[in-house]
Amino acid sequence: MRQVSMLMATIGFLVCLAVVAIFIRMDFFGRLLADKVLANAAMPTEAIPPTSGQIPFSSADIQIIGGRGEGLSCSLPKLLADLAFPQEEGREAIGLQMRQACATHDYCYRHGAATYGYTQADCDFLLQEHAFRLCYFIERREPGADMEAKQSKCIRDARLVTLGVRAGGSDSFRSLNPTVDALSQGLENKAGLDGRASTYFEFDPYPVRSLSYAVYRIADAPDAEGTLPGSKALYKFAMRPSGMFVSKATMGKGTRFGALKLHVKLPGDPSYIVNAPVVVATTHKGKKEDWFVWWQRRGLNQTGGRILAIAARRATNEDWNCLYRAGMTEEMLGDHDPCAARNTIAIVEVGKAETDDGGFSQVVPAHGTQPAPDTLHLMALQTNSCDGSGAKASCFRDILISTALRRKHQPQEALRVADQLANEKPGQKQDEDGFYRNYVAAPLVFQSPLERDPLITWARRDKDYETKAFLRRIGIARKTARPKNDTGRSRGSLWLADIEEIDEPVFALGRTGERQSLVAIRKSDDTGVGRVQIRQWRLPGLRDDDTGEAPLIKANTDACRPKLEGTWLARPPIVVSVGSDEAVVLLSRLVAAKEEDGGYGLALATLKIGTDGRCSESPFAGPKIPAVELIASVTENDNGKSLQPQEILKRKLKRLELLRTTPILVDDLDGDTTLEVVFPGAGDVLNPKIMARVSKDGIFLPEQVMAESMVQR
Repeated sequence: MRQVSMLMATIGFLVCLAVVAIFIRMDFFGRLLADKVLANAAMPTEAIPPTSGQIPFSSADIQIIGGRGEGLSCSLPKLLADLAFPQEEGREAIGLQMRQACATHDYCYRHGAATYGYTQADCDFLLQEHAFRLCYFIERREPGADMEAKQSKCIRDARLVTLGVRAGGSDSFRSLNPTVDALSQGLENKAGLDGRASTYFEFDPYPVRSLSYAVYRIADAPDAEGTLPGSKALYKFAMRPSGMFVSKATMGKGTRFGALKLHVKLPGDPSYIVNAPVVVATTHKGKKEDWFVWWQRRGLNQTGGRILAIAARRATNEDWNCLYRAGMTEEMLGDHDPCAARNTIAIVEVGKAETDDGGFSQVVPAHGTQPAPDTLHLMALQTNSCDGSGAKASCFRDILISTALRRKHQPQEALRVADQLANEKPGQKQDEDGFYRNYVAAPLVFQSPLERDPLITWARRDKDYETKAFLRRIGIARKTARPKNDTGRSRGSLWLADIEEIDEPVFALGRTGERQSLVAIRKSDDTGVGRVQIRQWRLPGLRDDDTGEAPLIKANTDACRPKLEGTWLARPPIVVSVGSDEAVVLLSRLVAAKEEDGGYGLALATLKIGTDGRCSESPFAGPKIPAVELIASVTENDNGKSLQPQEILKRKLKRLELLRTTPILVDDLDGDTTLEVVFPGAGDVLNPKIMARVSKDGIFLPEQVMAESMVQR
């Protein structure tokens, strides 16, 4: 017996010793395991991965803040980082190297299931794909260089990161399916029912992993349907890899939308990725009008593509059908092109004069001064070499598209950035260190009231990335009437102090005014309840050069200190600019309600941020709408007969899932300067509902006032 005890003790000691050895040499043993498990993962390609972030649903100055107020980061506990990813001479910390991939992964874990139907596996392998792409730029490999796993430390690091989230990420992934116990117990807590659930937020510009998803847009209502002049309509784009179904709903003279009805089917063009449009404003014959604009890439391994656009208000059914013919060549069309003379669609290849490669991953609308009539103004941050020479320099594109162009190639020269991170030295290639770090977040566009052109603005992080960021503000130096002679010029770089990883993503406040700021809205702790904290960085005035030491801007946490629970951030807040320097923040959350109303409902609140950055201590409380008012009753079948309790519970769970997969939209739908809050509908019969109206001061209007106002109009 004593020998058996000694044997067991010896075995236990050896096991403990092995565990300690594996823990201490996690970098070695972890990589062995990762290389074995993920040996057949696809090798990286030579294109920077897309940048994740908000995709606006309207042409108005509206920003949607995802991430649940929990921050975006790839930082690891120091002990774990030292053991698994020991930092070598000349290499940066893993959290800095992989930030862009990890930001996408954070969004995916929190919103991917509700928005695109992503699983945890989808998110994890999206992380691996993006991390592999970054390796070309982390290791500064030349195009076409061999990236075999055994020869690349970055590839092995990426595999280990993927293996780690595959093994330990299940508790962090927000799934969509609620449980019966959760529903009967008031879900996670009665203050907010989305603490552990996925919520809707568009973050992926190319959701190629999704077989089916839906996005909503607010744009001009069609003239042909006798709608109120200047009114907006709700559009739904049901996306498939092969194309999309476009439905729309318009408002009459009451307070209600009509049902969402199928408007057109748009088959995909096999030459391009099928993705959803953004809404861009321009003017036509002196009237502001919205255009749906697609930037369609040929594939994620290249940056070539085209702009496809259609005027929402003036387009007829025949015009929509012409989008299908947009990819046809002259030989395919034959002698007659029925779409050649239409002035409500534009099809444009955008790139350099000698190629059709735009050189950028995605575009953002340029807010601010309206461009010339019948012109779409977009901006893009360059994602590969500016001139094809291999130099790693930051460039951007100022894209002005004439809506009269049909199947044309528009030469587009990149504007090279010259600032403190990318100094131009005579006779040398511009070579910016850590070029890939510019794409963690999508750029923001600002417009000074005294400037002709907008500024493209973005932040990148370097060695002290956990607490500091370098903000780059780049304008246009116009030298001659020929655009190719224009350059990018810095309008004053600066450092953002105390900007922690939990502060991202940030939004722009007063982007067209005189008091411009970056603002973070986050949870003050990680308990899931906590309180909301708002931090602001007031941007200094523009400069004409970038010489001297960049100023250090500290965060202001005292101007706006709302009494809000962190549960208000599970569903993405919507920031609406209501003046050049002011904004209304619309918040929503699922809350407990009376059992006869379905057991839960949707609550609204607003927060007004003024010109000085201050806000009221207490938010404006809005209505609480029972779920049964948003999605049809679940207690009866189609014939009006009562259902069995188990079937009722099943339908309640389905309704809860629909609430989580449906966004809230807000915009001025009828041109009266007040904001309508819209629930676009869910289920088989889509009936959009105006849930509330909000004044530009952030105050909810009484339902009676809302109804009377709409009837008068």
